[in-house]
Amino acid sequence: MNFFGTIFSYIRETYVDRLSYFPSNIKISLMIILFCAIAIVELYIYISFRRVIKANQNKQTNYWKERIGNMLASVVVYDESENTAEIAAHFYDKLKKLPLKNSTVNQILTSEIITYHKNFTGKIPEVLALLYAKLKLDKRSKKKIDSKHWETKIEGIREANEMGISEMAEEIIKYTDDENGLLRMEAQAAYLKLSNKDPFHFLDRAQERILDWHQLVLFEIITKNKKLTIPSFSKWLRSPNDTVVMFCLKLIDHFIEFDAAEEVQRLLKHHNTRIVKKSIEIIGKLELEELEKHMFEIYFDHTDEIKLEILNSLGKISSGKYADFLSSRIHSNDSKIKRAALYAIKRDADHGEARLLEIYHHTSPENQALITHVLDSRIKQ
Repeated sequence: MNFFGTIFSYIRETYVDRLSYFPSNIKISLMIILFCAIAIVELYIYISFRRVIKANQNKQTNYWKERIGNMLASVVVYDESENTAEIAAHFYDKLKKLPLKNSTVNQILTSEIITYHKNFTGKIPEVLALLYAKLKLDKRSKKKIDSKHWETKIEGIREANEMGISEMAEEIIKYTDDENGLLRMEAQAAYLKLSNKDPFHFLDRAQERILDWHQLVLFEIITKNKKLTIPSFSKWLRSPNDTVVMFCLKLIDHFIEFDAAEEVQRLLKHHNTRIVKKSIEIIGKLELEELEKHMFEIYFDHTDEIKLEILNSLGKISSGKYADFLSSRIHSNDSKIKRAALYAIKRDADHGEARLLEIYHHTSPENQALITHVLDSRIKQ
């Protein structure tokens, strides 16, 4: 005590009794030292205070997480009734006693219900969805969707999507063309699932790009959702948004929509070469013989990449109408064009190999070696 008393006595004497006698530069230095000392003490108190609060919050969070987890685990193992409404009513009385006005408790309960909903099948997700609605947790999700912060909006949309809150589809549609790519993707994916009237309406209003990786996500949702009524995607092939056109072409390809033939033909003159290439690929896959002439008409106007796709599609259709054209490609300077044309000829089950042999006898040794390669059944294209 004498040591600390001596120090405090010295500090008091320095700053109270003797400060006025020091030169100005020493006065300034002493005041700076005093300011720094006070700041360090305050910072230490603040950090200690924050740590105490954080520790208390963690303690409370762990307590409520364990308690809520145990309650929801009881829902999972509860099998006294097959009636989901009865099970929900049984646990609702217990869950509503939780202090849901406490934001921490509310968030933990929401998070835990969503986690259980994701990881279980059968009647459990139905029970959890009923509890979610009865406890009015969906209102919190709606508030998140209406938030000013895009991260919070995404969180709310994910909650609504997971819990299947179809009433929020109209709230979500406004974000399906948001300039923020992540928010836009989450909104489109959720709208597909939640909209009962017109799940593909977001394509009508899409002005922002649907990125390639985003298209993969939507494609998987659409092709795996058995409840979706698949429309004719040709209606969106006139969209001014090239990414919408490309996305719908992929879906036309997957669902084999022959009714899109006329619109696909129109796209052969599209300004975007990726769209042109995909259209040609679809013509070949669907074997749209009536569109062969339209592919032939654009053949000489495009790059080798498009030419190769046209040759492949002509081969898949194998109508025989363009056999002479395919044979003439043996005179091309590009070996890829030659090979694609030869394989296209070979695809004709009735006359393909005979025509290749005929060409073989009237061409150069180099081309003969290429034809031999194409005719070898052991070699796959």
